[in-house]
Formats: sequence, structure tokens, C-alpha cells
Amino acid sequence: MREENLRLGVALAEVEGLYSALLRAGSPGKRRRLRAELARAAGRLAELATPPPGSPSMAASVPRSRWGRRRVLAERGAAWIAARYRRDAP
Repeated sequence: MREENLRLGVALAEVEGLYSALLRAGSPGKRRRLRAELARAAGRLAELATPPPGSPSMAASVPRSRWGRRRVLAERGAAWIAARYRRDAP
């Protein structure tokens, strides 16, 4: 579980970094490249945050641990970013 959470944290940091870079990007070409990278990174984050088939949904139950709440928020955020920027990706 610790290794899984570490991978999730790394993927989340990658998405946050790319999003921050996108907000500061000046040229349209750089923005387009960052959007495509952000969409791929958000997709990876969504894959990591999605529970395996057959496990109880985190959204259905209220997670009581800090990591459980963080996982649910990461899953929601990744899904939102992936949906938003997948439309704009080439």
C-alpha cells in the first residue's frame, strides 16, 4: 500500500507541475505541447487512482483515513483534468 501511495503521489505531483507550467506558458506552441503532456499525465494518474475491479468504490463509502480521502480527491481531480484537456489535445 505504501508503494502504491508513493506512485500516486508522484503522478499527482507531475500533473500539478504540468498544470502550473501551462498556466505560465506564453507561446501557443508551448501551451499545446503542455496540454498534450498534461492529458497523458492525468490519464496515468486516473489509472493509478482507480481501484481495481471488484474492490469497493471509494466514492461510495466515506474514507476515514487521510490517504483514503487524498486518493478520492486525486481520482476526482485526475478525471476532471483528463476530461478537460483530452478535448484540446491533438
